[in-house]
Amino acid sequence: MSKTLKMIKPAPKKQLLFFENNDSFSWNVIDALPFSRSEIKIIHHTPNNKTNNSLDGATHVVIGPGPMDPIRNGLTDLVLLCAEKKIPTLGICLGFQAIGMAFGAMLIRSSPVHGKRSKVNFTPSRFFSAFDGDVEVMRYHSLSLEKMLSPLNIIATSYEGIPMALEHDTLPIAGFQFHPDSFATLRGPEMIHSFFNHAL
Repeated sequence: MSKTLKMIKPAPKKQLLFFENNDSFSWNVIDALPFSRSEIKIIHHTPNNKTNNSLDGATHVVIGPGPMDPIRNGLTDLVLLCAEKKIPTLGICLGFQAIGMAFGAMLIRSSPVHGKRSKVNFTPSRFFSAFDGDVEVMRYHSLSLEKMLSPLNIIATSYEGIPMALEHDTLPIAGFQFHPDSFATLRGPEMIHSFFNHAL
């Protein structure tokens, strides 16, 4: 009696594109990602980058922190391209703002909060189900989002009412205004892992 051999398909190759925006915290973010270094490709982003070609082969995207704003950095178009391709996308600080603006939110100047710990309040969400209530985080920003529109949901706010985390209604897209990569963000690595675990 012959035995039928089952072909085992190899696991799909993962490639995370990290869009680096000339920020000193970039390597902190990269080190906090639940991917091996060989699975991460760093794209040194400039407003003139041809992002259409840069997403070829990407299974995940992280838009990192940086100076300036998402419009001048050309990041909102990148977010919309990720959304079109349904690529799991996480934005941190500048990346968070890019996601908000890509879906219609406004960016405003707010009181500078650089290197300051704050408590933010999480509400139940798709990607961060283990987080509900106050969590201490580290913030570095002087710009904030307001007038967040559907299909985005605010899932965490500061006690001043500033949006601190968001997620998309249906697509695997989320972001943090604070730095989950900072040692001062309690449970920060757990937040990052939670997104990628749920977005797969």
